[in-house]
Amino acid sequence: MQIKKEAHFKNTWIVHELLADFEVEDVWQFPVVLKKEHNIALFQEQLFEAMEKLSQKGLAGLLFKFRFFLGQLFGWDKKEAVKDNSLKKGSIKERYANHFQINQADLIPGGKAEFEPVYILDNESLAEIKNETVHAGLHLSKVSFKEAYTIQMAVYVKPKGKLGKFYMSLIKPFRIAIVYPAMMRLVGKHWQDYLNKEKK
Repeated sequence: MQIKKEAHFKNTWIVHELLADFEVEDVWQFPVVLKKEHNIALFQEQLFEAMEKLSQKGLAGLLFKFRFFLGQLFGWDKKEAVKDNSLKKGSIKERYANHFQINQADLIPGGKAEFEPVYILDNESLAEIKNETVHAGLHLSKVSFKEAYTIQMAVYVKPKGKLGKFYMSLIKPFRIAIVYPAMMRLVGKHWQDYLNKEKK
């Protein structure tokens, strides 16, 4: 479910300081329950598996495919060429490394997923995506929930120019009404399936 942005700022996360110049666009809470031993890395793995399924089914899947089609058509999603696995200039990962004086060898290697991992800690993680319309961060946090834990997701954005602002306002109704609710349902089911397998 969508929750108030204030809920995200109740805890002291690294991302607050790191992305102070970004806007918090959305904050959602997944319908999942985690045990103490379930860390963010485990949940993120299950989340990206579920997202892969989401992009291939239903109305939300059609919206993803349409967005990817537009990206290819207008060149919105061009990847920046990087030599020798060096940090991308202007990336959140570069900002993270410089801010906390972290050696490049100690950073999480880039993957093939749409979102580039910035950091993964026990109780929070951050990934980024950067294209011609927006620079955004996807933050996950493990928070107390009743007698256990759950996951909150905060989306940080910095639209690029008038095109970026127009694009973000254009997709907002679809994101709120279709994409995120579908994501919540699918991730909730995917996580429960994982827990059931864990019990066996």
